[in-house]
Amino acid sequence: MKNIIRLSKEVKNALNLRKPIVSLESTIISHGLPYPQNLEMAQSVEDILREHKVTPATCAFINGVPHVGLSTSQIHQFAELPRDSITKVSRRDIGYVMANKLNGGTTIASTMILSHLMGIKFFATGGLGGVHRDVPGQFSMDVSADITELGRTPVSVICAGPKSILDIDKTLEFLETQGVFVGTFNEDRKPVSELKIPGFYCRESSVASPFAFGSFGEAAKIVHNQQLMSLQSGNVFCIPPPKETALESQFIDNIIDKANDKARVDGISGKQLTPYLLSEIASATKGKSVDCNISLVKNNARAAAVIANEYYKLEKATEDKNATESIENGGTVARTGEPKPHGAIHADTDPSVNLLVVGSVALDTISTMTTQTKLKDSNIGKITNSIGGVGYNLALASSYISNSTKFISRIGTDFAGDTIAHQIEHQGVINVKLTKGSCNSAQYSCVHDEKGDLIVACADMSIIEDTEFSQQVIEEINQIQPRVVLMDCNLSSKSIGNIIEHFQGRASSPNFIVEPTSYVKAERLGKVKLSTFPHNKIKLVTPTIEELNTMYESMEKHHRFDLDRWFPILDAMNIDASMRDKLNQIDASLYAKGVFQQCFHLLPFFQNVLVKLGDRGAMLASIVVNHKDLKSVPTTSKYKPTATVVNDVSSKLGVVVEYFAAPKQNQDLSIVNVTGAGDTMVGYLAARLASEWDVATATDAGDGRGALGVSWLDCEVKSCEQVWKKWEDIYKAQLASGLTLLSENSVSDKISRL
Repeated sequence: MKNIIRLSKEVKNALNLRKPIVSLESTIISHGLPYPQNLEMAQSVEDILREHKVTPATCAFINGVPHVGLSTSQIHQFAELPRDSITKVSRRDIGYVMANKLNGGTTIASTMILSHLMGIKFFATGGLGGVHRDVPGQFSMDVSADITELGRTPVSVICAGPKSILDIDKTLEFLETQGVFVGTFNEDRKPVSELKIPGFYCRESSVASPFAFGSFGEAAKIVHNQQLMSLQSGNVFCIPPPKETALESQFIDNIIDKANDKARVDGISGKQLTPYLLSEIASATKGKSVDCNISLVKNNARAAAVIANEYYKLEKATEDKNATESIENGGTVARTGEPKPHGAIHADTDPSVNLLVVGSVALDTISTMTTQTKLKDSNIGKITNSIGGVGYNLALASSYISNSTKFISRIGTDFAGDTIAHQIEHQGVINVKLTKGSCNSAQYSCVHDEKGDLIVACADMSIIEDTEFSQQVIEEINQIQPRVVLMDCNLSSKSIGNIIEHFQGRASSPNFIVEPTSYVKAERLGKVKLSTFPHNKIKLVTPTIEELNTMYESMEKHHRFDLDRWFPILDAMNIDASMRDKLNQIDASLYAKGVFQQCFHLLPFFQNVLVKLGDRGAMLASIVVNHKDLKSVPTTSKYKPTATVVNDVSSKLGVVVEYFAAPKQNQDLSIVNVTGAGDTMVGYLAARLASEWDVATATDAGDGRGALGVSWLDCEVKSCEQVWKKWEDIYKAQLASGLTLLSENSVSDKISRL
C-alpha cells in the first residue's frame, strides 16, 4: 500500500524538508488547452513556483497510478496525448481509473484529494467549478464535485473565482452551506461592501464577495488559524485576472449566453459541458479568452506561491514558540501544525540517513570580469557572495536527489561562520551538522573571465584540516550508520587515514567515496595507508585527468605500489596487448596521456575509478570478479556506454573500462560558470548509490525492473539491473553537471527533476 501514490523526487524532497509546496491540476493540460500551448503553460507555471522557492506538484493519473509531482518527460508525454485518451478524473472516477490503469487528468476535486493525502495545503488553478446555469423552466442539478470537495477537504484553492459560465450567485450559496471560506484579493483597496467576486475572465462579476483579504500574508493567516482549529473544510482565495488580459463583463456574458443556448440545442451536458463552452467562447472571442486563461493561471500561481511561503513562516514561528515553551516547562519538543500524511500512502517525514557527506563549507566570493582582464590592476566586474565549499556542493547536490543525506562540516566562531550557519538554515535544503573549530571559517575567493572560465582562485580550508575533526566524523558515522560516506580531500591526509583505518576490518562499515577536490589536494590520498582489494574501504574515487595524475604520482612517491600487497592484484588483472589496443581505439589521446594505465595502477586501492572528462564525458574503470557474466547483460538500455572494454575472460581478476560520451544535452552549452559542475556530478552519483534500488520507483532503463539493495559499487555483478542502474546513474550525473553549468548557482536545483 505504501506506493499507491507516486511522488516525484522534487516533491518527496520538499515534503521531507518541510518546504512550501503548491499543487497543480492536470485537466488544464489534458482538456483545457491544445498542444503545444498546454505544455508551454504547464512548464511556465511550474517555473513561476520554483522562482518563488516553492515546489510545484502537478497531479495526474498515469496508467492508473496517482502521481503527485510529474517529471519533465511525464509532462511532455501527458501534454502530447490525444484528448480522448485521457479521462477527466473527479472524486467518483478515481477507483475506476486506477482499476483500469487509465491515464487521467485531475480536476479540482481529485487534485485536492491527492494534495490532502500528502499533506499539501495549497493548490493553484484557473477557475473554480460550481453550479451550472439552469435551463429556462428547469432545475438542472448540474453541480460540480469541486465545491462539495471544498466542504470536506482542508486544501486552499487559489483561483480567479468561479468560471464565468456558471451561476456564480448559486455557487457561492452552495459554498456557504458547505462552510467554505471565500475571499477576494482587494488589490484596488475598494470598500469591502463594494467588492465583487471575480468571474474568471473578468475582474468583477455582479455578485458581492463574501470576504476580502488585503494581502497574501492575511490569506496565509486565515489558513493558519483554520489549521490551528483543525477545521476540515477548504478555502477559496479569488485573485482577479490581470488587468491587461481581463475581458469586459458584458462582452463575455453575451458570448456565454449564446454558447449555453448552442449547448442545449446540441444536447451537451455533464462532463462535456465545460470543455464545450470554453471551446465556443475561445472561438467567439478569437482567442482572447485563451490568452486571459493562460495569464490568470500564471497570476494565480504567483499568488499561491507567496501565500504558501507566508503560511510556512507562520507555521515555523508557531513551532519555535511551542518548542521554547516545552523546553521551559521541562517537556520534549514536538512539532505542531501541519499533519503528517495519512496512513499507508505517506512519504516518510523522518528518514534515516543513507549518505553522510564529509567536507568543507566555505564563504565564497566570486568575481566575474565584464571587460578584458588586466593583471596587477583593478578590473570592472561583478562580485557575488554565496555559500560554497566542495563538501557543501556535494551535499547540496545529493540533497536535491535524496532526502536521506546529511552533511557534517566545521565553521569558526567568526563573521563568516555565523553567515554560513544562518544561510544554510535559511535555505532549509540540507540536513547539516556544523561543529565549531578554533581556526577561521573556510573561505574561497575566485576570479572568472567574461566567458566564465576560472582565472585564479585562493582557498583557505585550514579549519577542515584539523585532525580533531576526524574523531567527530567517526562518532557521527557510528551514530547514524550511513550506507555511504562521501569525503572531499579538503580533509587532511591524517584525518582521511584516521577515518578509513577506524573502520578497516569491520564488516558493517559504510562504503567510502572520495572526491579528490583539486589536483593539489588529490596528492593527499597518496599519503594515506590504504588496504588493497578485496579489503579496500574506499569503493570509488572521482578524479579529473589532472587529479588522477597527481594521485598516481603521490602513490608512487609514497611507495604504495609495493610488491607484497599491490602487485599481486595488478598481476591478476592481466592487462594484455589486446586490451591495450582496444583502449587505444576508444580514445588515443587518453591512452597517450596514460589515463588508462594510471587507473589500473590505482584500482587495487579504490576498486572503481571514475574519471571526469569534462565536455568529453566520463570513463569508469572497475574491478569485477565475475567479468565472464557481463556477456549476458543486455545492451538495450538507452543509457548504455559509448564503448566497453573487458580484459581476457581467463584473467584471474576482471577489469571493465566503460566510456560514456557527453550526452547531447551537454553539447554546445552557453556556460554560465564552472564552479560546481564536477561536485554536482559526484553528489548526484553518491545520492543514487546510497539509496536502495526500489522496484516501485525505478526507471525502466532496459526491459526490466531493479531489485532491492543492489549497488554497482559491488565487485560482483549480481543482475543486469545492477549494470543498467550504473549506466543510468552516470548518464544522468552528466546531465546534472550540465544543468549546473547553465546555472548561476554552484549547484542547480533543477537536477531534482532528472
